[in-house]
Amino acid sequence: MVLIPAMTHRKLCVRKLFKPLLRDLLFLLPFWCAKLALAADPFADIVRKTEPLTPALEQKTFHLPPGFEIQLVAADPDIAKPMNMAFDAKGRLWITESREYPFPAPEGKGRDTIKILEDFDANGRAQKITTFAEGLNIPIGLYPYQNGVVAFSIPNISYYEDTDGDDRCDKTNFLYGPFGFDKDTHGMTSAFRRGYDGWLYACHGFNNTTTIKGTDGHSITMNSGNVYRMRLDGSRVEQFTWGQVNPFGLAFDPLGNLYSADCHSSPIYQLIRGAHYPSFGKPHDGLGFAPTMMDHTHGSTAIGGIVYYDDNQFPAEFRDNFFIGNVMTCKINRDSLVKHGTTFRAKEEPDFLSSDDPWFRPVDLQLAPDGSIYVADFYNRIIGHYEVPLDNPGRDRERGRIWRIVYKGTVGTNSTSSLTKKNMERDGTHLYQVTD
Repeated sequence: MVLIPAMTHRKLCVRKLFKPLLRDLLFLLPFWCAKLALAADPFADIVRKTEPLTPALEQKTFHLPPGFEIQLVAADPDIAKPMNMAFDAKGRLWITESREYPFPAPEGKGRDTIKILEDFDANGRAQKITTFAEGLNIPIGLYPYQNGVVAFSIPNISYYEDTDGDDRCDKTNFLYGPFGFDKDTHGMTSAFRRGYDGWLYACHGFNNTTTIKGTDGHSITMNSGNVYRMRLDGSRVEQFTWGQVNPFGLAFDPLGNLYSADCHSSPIYQLIRGAHYPSFGKPHDGLGFAPTMMDHTHGSTAIGGIVYYDDNQFPAEFRDNFFIGNVMTCKINRDSLVKHGTTFRAKEEPDFLSSDDPWFRPVDLQLAPDGSIYVADFYNRIIGHYEVPLDNPGRDRERGRIWRIVYKGTVGTNSTSSLTKKNMERDGTHLYQVTD
């Protein structure tokens, strides 16, 4: 028999008792460290806990590659809650803005507007802002056309016309509708883009069901994510692609290929006419889904706005790139385009822009005629639609900013790209408009 001294016996007992506890603590340490890191990360909060910043202070929070500069174009109280943007042939920027979102106003009671921004100074600031149309109801998609704008306001797409030249709408012409909005107000029609074929292309967002037709009698029915096209005179509407979950952004490349930004699936898709794309439980057409361009998600399920950069104002490494707004991470992500046989792949590149302000929400991006990129900032502590109750009082309804990203370095050139010249030459009313 071996006799163990009392002190040694007590040490062995303590060691035997605490060894499993120590093992458990070591096992849980990474978990608790991650929890603490999330607690310390203001971007992990679905409802941001930080306080809003003034536009001047927010501007100091942005980080861009060397040589790039971000300028303030417009801000609250002159504008509020911008959603979609578009340029006209005069270089003026048109925006939709919505204080109503996420609740649609009763019919005839909307407070939302479409505004025109112009007379930009050397620092990018708009010196003149005009309210073109008011009394709207969560307007999103818009397209400046002739002496007015084609735009969506619950429940219809209409042509808002200025008949006397004072830059204010005095006549509204119905084109298409009604669009579904009863199930979801963040998944309605948006991102109006004129194709080189003369049609106006648009996204149809998540969850709602819509049946619309042109004056020719041809109708289409869309449920949840889809992309469709329409004639500007209201005569015909056609389905272009089926599927995606919640597309919110369209862009053409110089060859006329169409790309979309989508939430809850792949951030970027090349859209092939007649093709089907993954969605929530939707089948394909028996031939399978169209090829995907990317396997990464940029760490987010909420993507808004897309730009295909084809100009020479940015350095070469940023040309033929995609820029997309990431409203959850408060970044602008970047992907380069890689040819892969007869299809394209999107290669993940370092983020183009990041912000230290968790309220920064880049919901739309636009390539300007001068080769800069404009950003619609929905500036808000809440961007989630289903993650946060719609009636959460923390939703901001007053603040909003428009930013302009320009290259000031020495690598780029100062001439207008051939694509921009070509578009402007054949554009009667808009950068991407062609003559019917």
